[in-house]
Parts: sequence; structure tokens; C-alpha cells
Amino acid sequence: MKPLNAVLAAVAIGGIATVLTTWLMKMPLMWAILVAIPVAAVTALATMVVGAAAPSWQALPAPDESLTAHQASTLSTRFAEAAKDPGRFRSRVQPRLRKLAADTLRHKGISLDDPRARQELGDELYTLITTRDAELPSPHRLTELLGRLEEK
Repeated sequence: MKPLNAVLAAVAIGGIATVLTTWLMKMPLMWAILVAIPVAAVTALATMVVGAAAPSWQALPAPDESLTAHQASTLSTRFAEAAKDPGRFRSRVQPRLRKLAADTLRHKGISLDDPRARQELGDELYTLITTRDAELPSPHRLTELLGRLEEK
């Protein structure tokens, strides 16, 4: 807050404190002013520093050694494990792909249950993310399908 506003607020609060002290406590005016001075000083200090303690809601930048830097290698490892174990694909990879596709379609106002979703995603990608017994395609083909999803 600007210093002028802080001083005006302090004078107003000090005046109110003086009037209330004189009226409610039947204190002489000089003593009421002496009681109101510390109240006004605290008000002035509080209103001057009110912006200094405000929280900053901006996200901190991710450090270079965070997990986001290793996501690609982790993802490729999960795909390699999922290619060997269909159960792992159904339980770990397919739900994530389904969520990614649903988020992409949501931007166009289409849900994954909508018949237009198959047309929008393509038959192969739609089958991959919705069919329980779908098999993971080759890495090259999966890259093409996910690239198509990014283009949407």
C-alpha cells in the first residue's frame, strides 16, 4: 500500500480509537490520544507492509535434475515392459493413453464414448485405447499413432 494511504488509514483508526476511548471509558482526551497513538502506529506499519507478506502463487521452475527430465526414458521402459506383458499394458499404459486421448478430444467437445471419437482418433488408435485385449504395436507404429494424437 502507498505510504499516504497508510498514514490516512492510521489517522482514521487513531481517531476512532480516541473517540471510543473517550466515550466508552470516560477517559480524558489527552489520555485517550496517548492510548490511540500506538494503535495508529501499528495500523500504519501493518498497512505499509500488507503487500510484502502476500504469497506468490507462481509455480517454481523445475530443477534440471527433476523427474520430468527422465520421463522419456521411463516411458520407453514402460512401453518395453508392456510389450512383453499384456497385463501390464492393460493396467498401466492403456489407461494413461486413454486419458491422454480423452483430454485431447475434450478440447474439441467430443467424449471418448461419442461415435465421432473413433473417426477423430482413427480406427487403430481408438482400438488400442478402448479394447481390453488390444496389443501394443511396434515402437515405430506407436510413435506414429501418438504423433497423430499430438497433432489433434
